[in-house]
Amino acid sequence: MFGDLHIHTTKSDGTCKPKEVVQMAKNENLSTIAITDHDTLDGIDEAKEASELYGIEIIPGIELNSYDDRQDVHILGYFIDYKNNDLMEKLKDIRESRVNRAKLIISKLNGMDINITYDDVLSHTKESFIGRPHIARAIVKAGYAKSVKEAFDKYIGEDKPAYVKRYRLHPFDSIKMVTNAGGIPVLAHPGLLIDKEIIKHLIANGLKGIEVYHSKHSKTDIEFFKNFALENNLLITGGSDFHGVDVDGEYLLGTVKLDYKYIEKLKGSNLV
Repeated sequence: MFGDLHIHTTKSDGTCKPKEVVQMAKNENLSTIAITDHDTLDGIDEAKEASELYGIEIIPGIELNSYDDRQDVHILGYFIDYKNNDLMEKLKDIRESRVNRAKLIISKLNGMDINITYDDVLSHTKESFIGRPHIARAIVKAGYAKSVKEAFDKYIGEDKPAYVKRYRLHPFDSIKMVTNAGGIPVLAHPGLLIDKEIIKHLIANGLKGIEVYHSKHSKTDIEFFKNFALENNLLITGGSDFHGVDVDGEYLLGTVKLDYKYIEKLKGSNLV
């Protein structure tokens, strides 16, 4: 049996609904998936409902976007209590900050004679999440860029004229949020880190696992981080980071299949 423990849906910046993702997982012969939308837990109930139809095990999860003053450091949370009131309040604050940021970006774009509205952007979100990819799609639809990538490169990417910094959790705070909600904090896609020295500080602050297998990890990355996990007594996880074909540029679901033995260890850790 195999699993994919890093999947996004329309509840964040993915293009497939939670129930669609569950059906896709069945088609890929996956036994287990984790819904790990950015900064939201909204897709878990729908996925669990669909899982009863397709016989797929659902692990409640989340991916918290955080930053350590040098780089993005994303923290995955598994087996999280997704009804935890304190966690839900913190996520509500993050969601409101995303809305405010989106409106500021749109205002900057309007000042550059790029005439899109907040409603234009909302038409691309499908669900409750809003982020720069949705703004980029609105820019493309309005004819100001030929692709999402071009919209980022010309207008809304970091250091571009309409860029606005986002509210960012510190990764230590993200680890604490996951732990306080009964979850297991895991470092996402460590191979994408600019400065990997932070990992030892994350461990000292409660990190329990590391995403060894990821669609953007090379064989060298996988070997390095697998050895690192074993040496530091970290749980090993893996996932495709699936967002949808039109976001990923390819169909990533099923390209990373985590051996179920690692999922069993993750489960065992949650029971300790």
